[in-house]
Formats: sequence, C-alpha cells, structure tokens
Amino acid sequence: MRRPAIAAASLAAALAASLALALALPGCGGPPPLASCGDHLGGVWQTADGAARWHLLDGGARVEGYPLVRELPPAPAGTIAAPAVLDLRRSGHELSGVAARRWHRGAATCTVRAPARVRGCAGDRLALTVDDTGPPSDWSACTPGSGPATTQLLRRTWP
Repeated sequence: MRRPAIAAASLAAALAASLALALALPGCGGPPPLASCGDHLGGVWQTADGAARWHLLDGGARVEGYPLVRELPPAPAGTIAAPAVLDLRRSGHELSGVAARRWHRGAATCTVRAPARVRGCAGDRLALTVDDTGPPSDWSACTPGSGPATTQLLRRTWP
C-alpha cells in the first residue's frame, strides 16, 4: 500500500509550490506605468470617488470595457436601460470607438451608440470620454440624445 506515501508526497509538493508562489507575489508591483495609450490597458480602472469603475479587456487592436458599478442614466417612465459597453479600436497611441447602451420601451428595443475615446494615458491614469448614451431621441432610428459628453479620470486599481 503505497498510496498514502504518494498522497503525502503530492501534498508536500503542492504546499511547496503554494509557498513559493506566496513568497513571489509581494514582489509583483503590478503592470509597468503607462507611457501612452498604445500600452496594455487591461485591468480595472476607477474614478477617485469610486462612482465609475470599468473592467477593460485589452486585445491589442481592440479594447472592450464593462462597467463594474451601476452607471445607468435616469430612465423616463416606461423605459429600461442596460449598462453601457465600450468597444474601442486602437490606432497607434489613440483609442476611439463607441459606447453602446440597450434601451427597452414596451416591446421596442433600441441600442444607442455614441462616440467614446480614451486619451491622456500616463502612469496609472487615463481619461475616458463618452458621449450621451441616454434614452434615444428617436426610437425608430435609435438616435442618441443630445446630452453632453462626460469625461472620467480613471486610475488603474487592478492588476
């Protein structure tokens, strides 16, 4: 019956590997500081007050963003809004694309798309500007409203 010996050896090896990983982690300082928006932007980014928090997935030429906090605009009676989603394309050191938000009114569904862009990437900070994704001004054409763009100054909090 060698199974207990094998199990003990496997357990000892797993514990040693876990200890080595735990000792190595404190030395990890996270990603290097950003030099430009052409650098890898993946991670969690949030405003100083925590009111906005985005999880950015950086795939190189394309960056996707998903909100991690409730960021819904006021909804007129009888409508329901979904969270916005960012779909950005990288061209050199620039990122631009759209913020899309789905709106529902009864049986009607409308996806409002508005310009979005990332600028000012340096250190652990960036600026995200998103045009109005509020309720559509024209439900048949899904025309975005005419509200002002908002700029969020974000800091990377993870990794």
